[in-house]
Amino acid sequence: MWAKERKGIRQPYFRLNASHYCAAALLLSLVLSSGAFFLPNSALGWLIVIDAILVLHGVYLKNKVSALLRIGLAQLAVTLPLYYLIHGENQLLEGVIVVLRVFLALLPGWWLSATQKPERIGEVLSWGLPAKWAFVIAASIGLLPYMLQETKEIYAMQCLRGANITPKALRNPKNWPELIYCVVLPVLIQLLKLSKQMAKAAKLRHFGSVAKPTHWPATREEE
Repeated sequence: MWAKERKGIRQPYFRLNASHYCAAALLLSLVLSSGAFFLPNSALGWLIVIDAILVLHGVYLKNKVSALLRIGLAQLAVTLPLYYLIHGENQLLEGVIVVLRVFLALLPGWWLSATQKPERIGEVLSWGLPAKWAFVIAASIGLLPYMLQETKEIYAMQCLRGANITPKALRNPKNWPELIYCVVLPVLIQLLKLSKQMAKAAKLRHFGSVAKPTHWPATREEE
């Protein structure tokens, strides 16, 4: 008696992997960041709700949003006095909306860098961009959490040194140049130094010698 031939299980022609999820996250971030500038004021409420969900997702994955909140508060503290001096008291609400739009534009980028690996972002970007451009953009996004932490450490060390850059001291515009000298310039120097190191590391690994470079971890290992 002939044994019945077992029917093989058909594999789906299309399977979602980490690269596809990263592409969806990248597209969502671009749409939300663009919407922060182009949507009318009446639609900002829905955008705030969506961004709040992204923030909750990032916090659930144990990512800190405190540095981003400090940036938003700093923007608010700088923008509102300027609006008051230039446009008067009647335009303060417009200044708040401007700061809100900028903050909403930053949130999707924070969520993207907090939830997606830089190598995945580089792989997705290489689908439509040259490999070198994709590498630069992915490396820049990957540097955001590191630079935020570096800025926090430099700020703390300068405060311990006695610099007049505490939140109370920065209420006086005379202390703003000291913030630039003590924090902004060291951060820029550190960023240039790190960029040079990354460029040297890529050169030593012969980056750009092939048309389609690989991305770590390999897609085959994730499936």
